[in-house]
Amino acid sequence: MATYYGKKYKLLELRHRVKEVILATRIALKSNELGKPVSRQPLHVAMVDGESFHGGMCDRFKGIISLYAYCKYRSLPFRIRYTYPFKLEDYLSPAVYDWTLHEREYTDNPLYSRILYMRGEHTAARLLKLNARKQIHFYSNRDCLPQINAAYAGKEGQKAFNWGELYRELFKPGPVLAERIQSIKQDLGGDYYAAVFRFQNLLGDFHEYHFKSIHDSAEAEKLIRKCLDALLKLQAEHGDKALLVTSDSVTFLKRASQLDGVHIIPGNLIHIDGQKRHIPKDTYEIYLKSFLDFYVLSEAQKIYRIGTSYMYPSEFPVYAAKVHDIPFESVVI
Repeated sequence: MATYYGKKYKLLELRHRVKEVILATRIALKSNELGKPVSRQPLHVAMVDGESFHGGMCDRFKGIISLYAYCKYRSLPFRIRYTYPFKLEDYLSPAVYDWTLHEREYTDNPLYSRILYMRGEHTAARLLKLNARKQIHFYSNRDCLPQINAAYAGKEGQKAFNWGELYRELFKPGPVLAERIQSIKQDLGGDYYAAVFRFQNLLGDFHEYHFKSIHDSAEAEKLIRKCLDALLKLQAEHGDKALLVTSDSVTFLKRASQLDGVHIIPGNLIHIDGQKRHIPKDTYEIYLKSFLDFYVLSEAQKIYRIGTSYMYPSEFPVYAAKVHDIPFESVVI
């Protein structure tokens, strides 16, 4: 760990500083938004625009919340430019704080803006050293809230921020999403708990980057059976309470839905940042499914993340639990 945050980390920061220059030049050369921004105080803009790798849904929210916390501590204007592969406003609306960009607030002109590229940087060091005189375009996929709290909480009476509180200040479901959430909760019929399984492409039905599937059908069936047994064990512990099951595998969801008392949210998923070459048509419903899973999970009584040692320990359910600070447990089977 010391080595990682030493020479290797300094090298990572150096590479990112070079990338910032390249990104800024590339974006400016093709941009139509090069005017001087109207805002007197430099905006700090969380960027999800497809110009770089952003990661999955939760990775994007980690970066957004980190920048928002920094801005809130320092009373700086905060905005979100989320356009890839959809506009965030198509699914979420501002809650307490209006993060939407207004006319002539945004610029790609390097004279008035600079990029702070921190993807993969696990500390908030470069953000905390920032003394912005230009508009900041922030690219990050890491949760730096603990470091930001450590830097500012307790000073001048400021309290530490809670991730879920910050999320709820920024976001509420848009009209379509809110209606669908309500419909699913009615089907669940009251209090429920949830189990999340992340197979990546092990079962051959969720194409994500270069992850390989299990080619032996007997081995795949053994894995499915092991996960179904884990659900039966959960049900034995929780009695007749409804069990919501989410997964990136349609194959597994079909099998899980055959168990009495198990509820699933119908629909297909794709990885938000893993489909640049093969984005399907009419993706609104596909991306809506990710938000539905996230929000319905966030209102469960408890979330279990279940998987084998070789399945991916997704942080999707971890951050869904943070939204309302509900109990979370990771179960290795």
